[in-house]
Amino acid sequence: MVIVKIGGVVATDPSLLAALLSDFAALARKDLVLVHGGGKEVTAVSETFGYQAEFRDGIRLTSPAEMDVVDMVLGGKINISLVRRARAAGLDAVGLGGQDGGLFVGQARVFDGRGESRTGQVTSANPRLLELLTSAGYFPIVHSTSMSPSGVGLNINADEAAQELAMASRAEALVYISDIAGVLQEGRVLPRLDQSSMEAQIASGVIGGGMVPKVRSARQAVAAGVGKVVIGGFKASGDLQRLLSGASGTTII
Repeated sequence: MVIVKIGGVVATDPSLLAALLSDFAALARKDLVLVHGGGKEVTAVSETFGYQAEFRDGIRLTSPAEMDVVDMVLGGKINISLVRRARAAGLDAVGLGGQDGGLFVGQARVFDGRGESRTGQVTSANPRLLELLTSAGYFPIVHSTSMSPSGVGLNINADEAAQELAMASRAEALVYISDIAGVLQEGRVLPRLDQSSMEAQIASGVIGGGMVPKVRSARQAVAAGVGKVVIGGFKASGDLQRLLSGASGTTII
């Protein structure tokens, strides 16, 4: 299974999105899964209802009232639009969320000084529904809302959801596509990182800031059975194949 999580411009630019979906269709394999979030659109709609987006350590703080907006935007507007675009590209797409078939479920995060939280973290993932759908030729498009065991809605970080699904399915590859070309060294993309080279680059300061937890999380996924994790960008048709082949982006093994 190949799991691709999209974010940044490629998730919102119609021409780039069309090119990416064409790449999926061109791969002509039955085990492809697309995962998405949609934080910017959630923020924009939330503001129309008078909610002010709050973040702590890069994590959105979601209140019970805002969870309705998250469901509406991620599970409604964005996911439905992506399914329609994918089907127009020739993919037999179907939209899902974490709560569907127990793909991934979680628990609410606790934040100091905050009331009830609907920001969640994954506690378990079950890829069986993805395997059933992909084996039958369907193309799952997964948004990152989920639920607690008691049925309370949760807003899960899409990167986390994608990684948990990849680890649970022991995916052949997990690809993160965003506006980042890859892990950079003096402006040049590092094509490949393994455990030792990654820690050496962190120690030397080449990898720093928010990229440190990102690459360590990727390495954790590989250690848990994912074949490889690729971090890169998408600018034109054919870029997905280049990312998977190691011709672009950074491949973590």
